[in-house]
Amino acid sequence: MKLVSPIRRAGRPGLRSVRAPLSAAVLASTLLGLHTAPASAVERAQPSAAAAAAPLEYSDRLIVRYRSAAEADVPSAGLQLRAHAAAQPFGTHMKHLRRLGTGAHVFQLDRPMPQDKLQQMARALQNGDADVEYAEPDLRMRPQFVPNDAKYAKQWNLFEPTTGLNLPTAWEKSTGAGVVVAVVDTGVRPHVDLQANLLPGYDFVTDRSTANDGNARDADASDPGDWTVADECGEGWPGESSSWHGTHVAGIAAAVANNGIGVAGVAHGAKLLPVRAMGRCGGYTSDIADGMIWAAGGKVSRVPANKTPARVINLSLGGASRTCSTTYSEAIKAVRQRGAVVVVAAGNENMSVARSTPANCADVVVVTAVKRNGHRASYANYGTAVDLAAPGGDTGAGILSTLNSGTRKPAKDTYAGYSGTSMATPHVAGVAALMLSVNPKLTPTQVETLLKASVRPFPGNCTGCGKGMLDANMAVDAAITARSLTVQGAPGP
Repeated sequence: MKLVSPIRRAGRPGLRSVRAPLSAAVLASTLLGLHTAPASAVERAQPSAAAAAAPLEYSDRLIVRYRSAAEADVPSAGLQLRAHAAAQPFGTHMKHLRRLGTGAHVFQLDRPMPQDKLQQMARALQNGDADVEYAEPDLRMRPQFVPNDAKYAKQWNLFEPTTGLNLPTAWEKSTGAGVVVAVVDTGVRPHVDLQANLLPGYDFVTDRSTANDGNARDADASDPGDWTVADECGEGWPGESSSWHGTHVAGIAAAVANNGIGVAGVAHGAKLLPVRAMGRCGGYTSDIADGMIWAAGGKVSRVPANKTPARVINLSLGGASRTCSTTYSEAIKAVRQRGAVVVVAAGNENMSVARSTPANCADVVVVTAVKRNGHRASYANYGTAVDLAAPGGDTGAGILSTLNSGTRKPAKDTYAGYSGTSMATPHVAGVAALMLSVNPKLTPTQVETLLKASVRPFPGNCTGCGKGMLDANMAVDAAITARSLTVQGAPGP
């Protein structure tokens, strides 16, 4: 991950053009290495521990939940006045932006501020208004992957005995049919190897300046590209070509198989629900949270209902934060109540996962990455919160998946190998879909329990990588066994 600072906000309604020290881990809180171009992707150097801890995180939004306004689209004039008053001592103005699907409200500041100041403002608001249940910064998230320039004709991650998923055997029992997998990411291109499995999704990006599609929220979840120019996402940011990150993640999870072309997805019989929540420079926590809730079939204000709720939600994204935000916690709780499993990338800073959110949240399946030889990948986060590991690739052996050849705007369909915990995560999401296909009655907790109970031992050094390596065949067998026990009247896991 390359750390950068600051961001320029120009030409955005309600904001002055400012420069503030922003890090890549903040701005979108951690795109841990956007790629330069499909044909020449370069792996970023890993920062030192001191460098990773130094940059301040900035945002220009607060999330506030009111006890008396949870069901209202707009808080009362009195509540808004007290929120505005709380911001004044910090030299900024605050206005109401919108209501979240969780019932909380998003407020817009007139300039980006460091996270510590935002937390002070949030505490001042909460302490000064008895009607405030909680207030917290609305941080930005970024896709989690480390690109590389290796392309492989074979998908070693699916079948090789060392770290492959043992999928050919698993596919004899399940392909994920009947299950919807949501990819909350940069959007998904209508790639020829994805089209047959793509459902109508939604674009939850609210920031027009980073949406890159000419508008804010709409029903078009396709990825217009997330390219940036130098210094756009922070001072020292070199500028990068479009990553097509969501398209790559979607292909790993559920690319079409047996069509004579391209690659096979882990759950190629499942359907893909594209949920666009990140654009140029990443995406806000609030947009991601709304995307999660909508994906699971929950209600989000001013957004049409999702007619194809997902049972699995893939979050190949993250940001630097020592605690899980209340917004993420509430969104995770909401989608789990609707039966959806949340699978999250551990992050790519080669540090403790306790410092990466939403991987440090409770009730999610946290995935780190192994190399082709079974050792922990050089970039992969680790720690007690990690549940299991899956193939993420590393230098010289990436994960091959669907992509686009455009450096800025969409061009031709193509394929490329990327590396990162972003790539490891959809392997697990795909296997969760295989399990739910043979046993739809599994709860999110049961899916997580069975995944961790059916892993293989690590063939290499992988301290802090969870219970073991993902094994699709063993996981599907475990789901089938749980179904049989339920039918026979015995308690499930």
